[in-house]
Amino acid sequence: MRSATNRAGTTPRHRRRRSPNQPALFECPLPPAPAGTHPTTVYRLTVAPDPDGLLSALNTDYLRENGIEPTPRQVAGAPALLVHGTVHRARAEWCDVLAGLVGEDVDLGYSSGGGALLLAVDDQAYALAYGTLGRFMIEHETFDRTFGVSFAVRALLPSDIRQVRRRMLGASGRVDRSLVPGGQPIWRYGIDKWGEIVGQVCGRTHNPNLTACRRTGRPVKVEGGDALHIPLCVEPEGLLADLREIDRVCHQESPLADLEFITQIRPIPTSDPRVADLVSTIDQRLALAEPPELGLAIPGDLIADIEHVGSYRIQVPKSARRPSLTTELDLAAILAHTNRALDGDRWTGLQKGTLTLYADAGGNDEMVPTRISRWITAEVAHGTSHLLLHEDRWYEIGDRHREFLSQEIRQILDQPSQIVLPPWTGDLPDEDAYNRAVAKRDNRFILLDKKLVRTAQHPRGIEACDLLGPGDELIHVKRASGSSPLSHLFAQGITSAEALRYDEEARATFLDLVERQPNGRKLPGSFRPRKVVYAIALKAGRTVTVDTLFTFAQVALYQAMKTLRNEGVEVEVVPIPAA
Repeated sequence: MRSATNRAGTTPRHRRRRSPNQPALFECPLPPAPAGTHPTTVYRLTVAPDPDGLLSALNTDYLRENGIEPTPRQVAGAPALLVHGTVHRARAEWCDVLAGLVGEDVDLGYSSGGGALLLAVDDQAYALAYGTLGRFMIEHETFDRTFGVSFAVRALLPSDIRQVRRRMLGASGRVDRSLVPGGQPIWRYGIDKWGEIVGQVCGRTHNPNLTACRRTGRPVKVEGGDALHIPLCVEPEGLLADLREIDRVCHQESPLADLEFITQIRPIPTSDPRVADLVSTIDQRLALAEPPELGLAIPGDLIADIEHVGSYRIQVPKSARRPSLTTELDLAAILAHTNRALDGDRWTGLQKGTLTLYADAGGNDEMVPTRISRWITAEVAHGTSHLLLHEDRWYEIGDRHREFLSQEIRQILDQPSQIVLPPWTGDLPDEDAYNRAVAKRDNRFILLDKKLVRTAQHPRGIEACDLLGPGDELIHVKRASGSSPLSHLFAQGITSAEALRYDEEARATFLDLVERQPNGRKLPGSFRPRKVVYAIALKAGRTVTVDTLFTFAQVALYQAMKTLRNEGVEVEVVPIPAA
């Protein structure tokens, strides 16, 4: 049985019970529409603006399953397609729960209805969704998911932003929603303009060319996300006029100065015509021993687990290779399963393949299976566009975003440091061996690699640092063939510094750990980390520069710098020379 949800994936508004004066948290409900308009959910479609294109945008499986037939129509001379119907459920899913609680049968069914009107207006196709089920009648892959935000950043009153939903770009995958019922300027939401993707913005617009504004003479509330939620005219000619005005704003107006940054990082839909070329490029790179601008990055939801992984099992279909088990995961381990695959099978193989995490080295204590494609990160230039692959999704990055990042990262990398580390010689095969060699050579450095700090808040333990420096710097060491593993390194620095600053149990455990080491020393009880140092060695004798860091690694470093400096912790990046 399909459950009906609203656009936020929660219970539909009409089913919630609340006081008439109590606002729903994180909602942006449209106010009562003026006479002649109706609050409408509008999707812009990526299909041809003709009858065949409209037909291809229907969710035919859903319509067939529920006996709903589309009907060709016209709206003020524009080709249209009408779908509407009711889905009846003989028994609600919660009846058995209530029956079990009270000891008597509870038997209640219900019906949900909805409709959608698909329109071809000039050179654009739209779908208007109504009721609980309207949006399920349309194939979601045909939605232009940039549409609502594209209109909002050009039309909203910049001092009256009511709601924002944003997602952190990079390792954590965190999604935040903020609601200010009275509205405020966008800058007061504290958005990291260069490290977060704004997926929804809600406020008011005052465009006299729109029916709702013209009738009331006042601003009207709109919400822009994947769709646009706005009062539209209920008369045929007026509806088309409203849609044409929305299209004009999207294509002819420039983003408002305060909101322009939102357009600098945008996810692109799977239906984007560039995706086929992008996938082909990734597929070709996966055939190379050392592919350019392609790397491995830990998915955001696995950051907390990665320190406890003992081994990884890689299984890729059509790879001409059996599943393999490795205790050290790097890009080469993945490429071993793609190098010999046929053209077209490499990327699809990673999308269908499985990377399973185990807590032990033998691959017996399974933790979690994941799609391998979620671990691949890449940068691809396509014409004048710059696109990034992250966790199996494509993002387009604006030129201003990249220029800003480059300036910030260059300042961090150029900052001198008092920490000088010895070369990473060929007889030191891994990070464990290198860290031991540093501590043995200079007893001012205390070896803390793989010595976990376990607390009630971090029961599985965190690694405070690899080396504690002469000035009590938290030094995190990483050697990588490229910059992709560095995102995790930068996030690790934030986690350990925050734990030692704000978790008394973690701090006490850390102080005891430092004192018990062979060359340990007693730190004061008032100890708080003052400096985090990222010590990085890139293979093949390369150094860490703006040009050698993937964009996502640059974002992660920028976020680490910003977060730690806000806590009074300095950040330095020092190179480890190769011998």
